[in-house]
Amino acid sequence: MAAWKTIRITKPCKLRIKNGNLVIEDETMRVKLSLSDIDSIIFEGDRFTLSAKVLAALSKHKVAALFCDEYYMPTAILHPYHQSSLATETLKAQLSLPDDLCDRFWQEIIRVKILNQSAVLSYFAKEDQKLEKYAKQIRPGDPYRTEAKSARIYWKKLFNDLKREANSLDVRNQALNYAYAILRSLITRDLSAAGFIPALGLWHDNRYNAFNLSDDLMEPFRPLVDIAIYLLLQNYKDDYLAPALKRDIVTIFDKEYIIFEGGLSTMRTTSVRYIQRFKAAILNRKIEFINFPTIDFEALSECF
Repeated sequence: MAAWKTIRITKPCKLRIKNGNLVIEDETMRVKLSLSDIDSIIFEGDRFTLSAKVLAALSKHKVAALFCDEYYMPTAILHPYHQSSLATETLKAQLSLPDDLCDRFWQEIIRVKILNQSAVLSYFAKEDQKLEKYAKQIRPGDPYRTEAKSARIYWKKLFNDLKREANSLDVRNQALNYAYAILRSLITRDLSAAGFIPALGLWHDNRYNAFNLSDDLMEPFRPLVDIAIYLLLQNYKDDYLAPALKRDIVTIFDKEYIIFEGGLSTMRTTSVRYIQRFKAAILNRKIEFINFPTIDFEALSECF
């Protein structure tokens, strides 16, 4: 059975391994969890204690471990070290990927992202024809920064007065950052499991960023996260990221409103399949091998 649980660590506690299980305990409680059931763990803040043995066990069982600061921004991600049987072949293909193919991948990634953004705005009757125009105009490597132009229109239409800032106390920003951090950890885990080095990106190339490729490949998913956050926030009146909202954000990755390869899926499952399709595209040097996620709006209405 595939791992399915997402664990949030928000209070002071100690984590340890006993008889192959993860034990989480504090002064008042003790919880034992099978590592094979855990898909991801989110550590919020620094009020917990764990050992190298715990980290090794999480990595061995391919658990995506995400560490966040007080603004719910990711500070670290634990990902397994090359557990793919084709790790060497994949790594060689990644390292030798020609620049022109990287640019074409980026073109397609951004094209789909902009189309998904346009679909989100249309769902809320806020559509802007410029987005579809930009999607058609995008060029390999996006030399004219079409993505940035689209983003300015998209955010102004979706949230109007929202400014996308990393350390903003705006609950909308915090909710988006929290969800993106989870998505990033899932993509990173799946990339590593497929034999990729997440630091080597197609377009993102920050020498201090260990997850450039993750940031590249999560782009088409962002609008899928945005629409879920928008809908969740309709039911919350708090001006901060409350525990109840964080719990709900975690659940969006297991809701079936994503279309991938013609079928209905969750973001968690789609991430695995998406990375496998990307791997096939890299190994075969054919961009046509990769498929991208979109939104099933009828299913979405049943999920939120």
